[in-house]
Amino acid sequence: MKSEVKISGNRLQITRVFDAPRQLVFAWWTQAEKWQQWSGCKAATKCEIEMDFRVGGSFTQKMHIAGAGEFSFTGKYDEIVEPERISYHADFGQAITRVVVEFFEQGNRTRVDYRVAGQTRLDVS
Repeated sequence: MKSEVKISGNRLQITRVFDAPRQLVFAWWTQAEKWQQWSGCKAATKCEIEMDFRVGGSFTQKMHIAGAGEFSFTGKYDEIVEPERISYHADFGQAITRVVVEFFEQGNRTRVDYRVAGQTRLDVS
């Protein structure tokens, strides 16, 4: 499973196809115990997530980065349409991003489109 990555300005899109049904792939985004098993960057030695998965709910993700220490960010869920779409805002301190994750059935497989649009704190007045 290789991801397709597109970057344009302050926008990022990652598309990946999973060999699993949409309901199951979606479920891995809804529970902290599952999300922390695969989320985080390659240099992360540990990922901890606390979440309240509902519209208006929030999450905190804390990663322990080898040689760099700890990195944390928070987010708030704006929209959840099971098993089709999750959208949220993530706050990285100096930047806020809007993230939309969409899940598309492709037979017994699922295509996930992960789109991020970001802005700095200076852009958010």
